[in-house]
Amino acid sequence: MNRTDINIWSNLTFKTRAYRKNYDLITDDENIITEYDGTVSMLRIGEKKSPLIIGEYGFSVWNIELGKMLGIDFNKLLFAHRIEDTYDELRAAIANSLIDVNDYRKVVLLHSLMLRADVRKHGISEEFVEMIYRDFYDENNIIIALVKPFQNNPIDADYYFERKSVIINDVSCDVENVDKIPASEYYSLKELTNKDDREFNEYKLFSVATRCGFSRIGGSYLFKYSPDKTIERLIDKVEMLNKINQHGDNFK
Repeated sequence: MNRTDINIWSNLTFKTRAYRKNYDLITDDENIITEYDGTVSMLRIGEKKSPLIIGEYGFSVWNIELGKMLGIDFNKLLFAHRIEDTYDELRAAIANSLIDVNDYRKVVLLHSLMLRADVRKHGISEEFVEMIYRDFYDENNIIIALVKPFQNNPIDADYYFERKSVIINDVSCDVENVDKIPASEYYSLKELTNKDDREFNEYKLFSVATRCGFSRIGGSYLFKYSPDKTIERLIDKVEMLNKINQHGDNFK
């Protein structure tokens, strides 16, 4: 943690959209699921420009307490969503008695986090997890992340390589320039897929997950969150900010 990172974090914003339905649309009992997607952006107030998108993410929240009240069969619901890696991994973990969703009021499932190459070593993942902690952590909830190289997930690979574009809106001096850039180019994804060592790619992601407070559930690609490292980091950030405020430009 250094002053450069603090400056980056202080300009980060997380914009999250939630999708809810009170009635089932595609599968039975899906109305207990709230889907979220969002963008990570860097504020550019000093440049008088719109925020710059540097990442995006997706997660869902399952209201287990409501599901139990309604008599919902969670295994059946997971099976209906089996095409998605997160849900299939969770279904297998339940079948192998690695986790019991009935122990919790809500299950928060983090499906993906994609970041630009130039910000991947500046603690943005930790900032994202802190945002999730602030909004969703509770002793009666469980937060689970799918930690898997996107190129090994057919749905994500198809989405980011074939379908997804990033809209960059530069507004400066009353002149608007809008660029639409393929996500594979914007996030430098070809650099990741050029690395053929699957175990090494997984190891790097597992290391990031561990650093953010997650521990692996059995031999799956699911990782369970514990808040200890986030809380420790929050305390360190407060101490760092106090030192910066005390020493000003003399503090490095």
